[in-house]
Amino acid sequence: MTQARESMAQPPDSSQFRADLIENYVRCYNQWKEIAVAIDDIVCVLSETMCTEVGYKLLFLQRKSEDINTEDSTYLESIQLTSLSPTLRSQYLCTELPRHLCSHETEIHIIVSTASGTGAAKNLYRNILQPFLLQLGVCDYNIHETRSSQTITDLCKSDFLPCAQAGIHETIILLSGDGGIVDVVDAIYSAPWHSITRPTIVLVPTGTGNAMASSLGLTSHPTTWLKELLRGRPRPLPTFGAKFSPGAQYVTEEGRARASISANFKSKYEVPKVHGAVVASWGVHAALVADSDTTEYRRFGADRFKLAAEELLFPPSGAESHRYAGTISLTRWDCEANSEYVEIMEIKEHMYVLATMVPRLEREFVISPESVPLDGRLRIIHFGPVPSEKAMQLMASAYQGGQHVFDRSVFYSEIERLKIEFRESDERWRRVCIDGRIIAVECDGWMEIYKEPECLLNILTSVEF
Repeated sequence: MTQARESMAQPPDSSQFRADLIENYVRCYNQWKEIAVAIDDIVCVLSETMCTEVGYKLLFLQRKSEDINTEDSTYLESIQLTSLSPTLRSQYLCTELPRHLCSHETEIHIIVSTASGTGAAKNLYRNILQPFLLQLGVCDYNIHETRSSQTITDLCKSDFLPCAQAGIHETIILLSGDGGIVDVVDAIYSAPWHSITRPTIVLVPTGTGNAMASSLGLTSHPTTWLKELLRGRPRPLPTFGAKFSPGAQYVTEEGRARASISANFKSKYEVPKVHGAVVASWGVHAALVADSDTTEYRRFGADRFKLAAEELLFPPSGAESHRYAGTISLTRWDCEANSEYVEIMEIKEHMYVLATMVPRLEREFVISPESVPLDGRLRIIHFGPVPSEKAMQLMASAYQGGQHVFDRSVFYSEIERLKIEFRESDERWRRVCIDGRIIAVECDGWMEIYKEPECLLNILTSVEF
C-alpha cells in the first residue's frame, strides 16, 4: 500500500502541496513535509470544479496498519495540490460525475452485505466508500444493511423493481460477493415485468470467491473498484435460468433446513425456477460450496473451498471419493445446419459438472479460459470419476491460467442448454450450486440450465472485452 515519508509525524492536511512524479511514486511536498504516494494507490484527482478548495485534490488509499489481517486498516486519504503533472492530468483527473452517480438523474442505493465473505463490507463502506462519495459531493443516496438472507430480495421487490418499471434510472452499489448479485438477478427475473429501465449494478467485491468481480478485473488491486465508479459504463449483464423438477428446495441454515422455491413461481403450473449470472454446478464443485458454507469454514476466506475439496476427495474413512450418478444431456449449436441438436453423454458417472458464463471463479482460478465476461456464452467443464490425486491436480491446473481444459480427461465446450437427470438415492449427492446458492433436488429429479434471451440488468465496467 502507500509508503509515506514525512519530515513531521502528522497525516496529510489541507495545506497546499506540489507534486512530482518520480519512478512509481507521486512525491507531494511543501515547506513542512514530504509524502510519497504509490501510483497504484491513487484513486483519482479531483479538478478545481469538483473541489471546494482552490487547486486539485489527490485521493488515494493508505494502510494504517501493517497487519494484513486487520479488516479496517485501509482508509481513503486526500492531499490538496497546487498543480498537476502531465501523467496525473491525463490518467487520473476527474472533471465531472458520471451519470450513474448524479443523484438528480439517478436514484442511488448502497447495499452493505454484512454476511459476505469475512464480514469486511461494513468497514469498507465506512473507511473508503462513504468518504469517497463525500469527496465527490455525492450525498443523496439510500443505504441498506442486510439483516437476513432475504434483505436484498425484499429490497428488489419493494424498491428496485417498481422504480425500474416506472422508467427511473437506478444505481445499486453492491458491497457483496456473488451471492448478492444472484439475489438481485433472481428477484428481478422472477417478478412479473413487461418493460423496465435496467438498473445498474456497481459491484464492490467483499465475498470469498468473487467470481464476477474477478472476471471483470475488479480484484486486481484495492483501488480498482473505486476507479470503476468514475470510469465505468453500464453494460448488459447476461444471465441464465435454472429449472427444476417440482420437489427441489433451497438448502438453508448451513444445511440444517430446507426452503421452498415456490415463492418464485408466476403460476401454480410452472416448475421451480431460479436465475444466476456466474455458475451452475453439480458434483465436487457444488458439494464443496455447500459443505464450506458454514461460519467455521468462512473464516478461512477463499481457502474454505480448497479445504472442503480435500475432505470430499479424501474422505476420513479412507473410502473412494463419491461417483455422482446421473444422465447428462447437452444442447449444442450446429453452425453448418444453423440449428440446435441434443447430445446425451454416454458416461453415467461423474465427478465434476460445471456450466459458466465467466472465466474466473476466484482471482487466480481460471475455470473457463475461453469465456469472455458479458458475452452471454455458456460453457461446460466436465470430467468423470478419476483418482482423487488426479482431481486435485486438475483443479490446481485451473490456477495455472486454466490449463486443466487441455487435459484429456476434461470435456470443455460451448453449449446452449444443460440437463441433468439425477440417479442418486442420498440427497447429499443431489445438491447443486447456482451462484453460491445450494438447491437439493428430489430423488429421480432433474435440473435444466438455459441462457436467458433478454438482459434485465446492467453491470458497471470500464473494461472493453
